[in-house]
Order: sequence, then C-alpha cells, then structure tokens
Amino acid sequence: MHLLSGSRTDLDRLFDTILANATNLCQANFATLFLYEGDAFRLVALHNAPPAYAEFRRREPLVRSRPLVRMAETKQVVHIADLREYVASNPADKDAAAFAKLSGVRTAFAVPMLREGEVVGAIVIYRQEVRPFNDREIELLRSFAAQAVIAIENARLLNELRQSLEQQTATAEVLRVISTSPNELDPVFQTMLTNATRLCEADFGQLLLH
Repeated sequence: MHLLSGSRTDLDRLFDTILANATNLCQANFATLFLYEGDAFRLVALHNAPPAYAEFRRREPLVRSRPLVRMAETKQVVHIADLREYVASNPADKDAAAFAKLSGVRTAFAVPMLREGEVVGAIVIYRQEVRPFNDREIELLRSFAAQAVIAIENARLLNELRQSLEQQTATAEVLRVISTSPNELDPVFQTMLTNATRLCEADFGQLLLH
C-alpha cells in the first residue's frame, strides 16, 4: 500500500483518504473514524458528513452510543439496518438519538480497528436510506480498518525512533561541551537545560544546586 509507506507521519491526510475511499467504494453517504479512549470513542476524522453533524462533533468529539460500546466489548462489527428503529427501541441511548436527528442516517455499519486483539478505534460508514451493506462492502471496510491500524502503529514507531534520536543527539551535545570545556560548568549546564526544555516541550528550565 503506497499510501501507508508515504504518509506515516501524516495521519490526518491518511485517515481522510481511507474514509473517502470507504465512502466511495462502499456506496455510503459519509464515513467517520474514531479512536478508543477508555470508555468512549473520540472522533478524529470524518468525510462528507452533514454540516450539522460535523459541527456538533467538533463541539462534542466523544461518543458513547451503545452500538459502539457494544462493539468495543465484543470486538465484532455492528450493523444497524435502520437507525430510526434502533432509536425508537432504545430511548436511553441519547447519543444515537442526537446522531440520527442531525445526520439523517438510516443504515450504519461499524468495524473495530484491532491491534494485538485490542480495540483502538473504529471506522463507521453510513447511508441516509435503509439499505444494509453487503458482504463485499463489509470486507472492504475491514480492510480499511486494518490499514488505519497499520498507519497508527507506523506513526507510533516513527515517533519513538525520533525521540530516541533526539535524546542521543542531546547526550552527544552535552558530552561535546564537556570535552571542549572540561573546567567550565556553565556551558555544560546551559546545554543540558536547552536540551531538556526542547525534549520536554517546556517553555523554560532551571537547574538548582544545593
């Protein structure tokens, strides 16, 4: 997958491409991608969503609708043939009711994003008519979910590598200053503070001696 190899540090762009392809190939009206955080799903990407729903999710990015919670528990896909019927029979699911009202969705299909057997997110596609997704479309969405997991893992590994290299560079800088100023502590301390501030993303640093 050339997209994965070429966009590892740009998850936003990759997620948008995945959702665009999922929407198009699965003949959906729009699609969303969530990451799992504790007991809720956080919206991180959406494609072609109705403006009212998109604005709502920008204000309220966390989702705790029962179908997504059930998916996280079972690690299985969730297919809702008619969201209107689901909302009518599950009045306590306020999140689903708000979603149905804002989006006009009738059919929804969610696939869990699994890494080492654990749910890390979900991709959901929607139709604004009652028309369940077929087996081919379901398998396509499973494939897109797997791609998203690979992208997240690649980004994580790349970030860890970058942090390791930065730490090695910082250590080398301190050793260089020590070797060039063996009898002076101020340059060493200043280099240590500069590196610590940068690596820890702090505004400034202080070194206190007793």
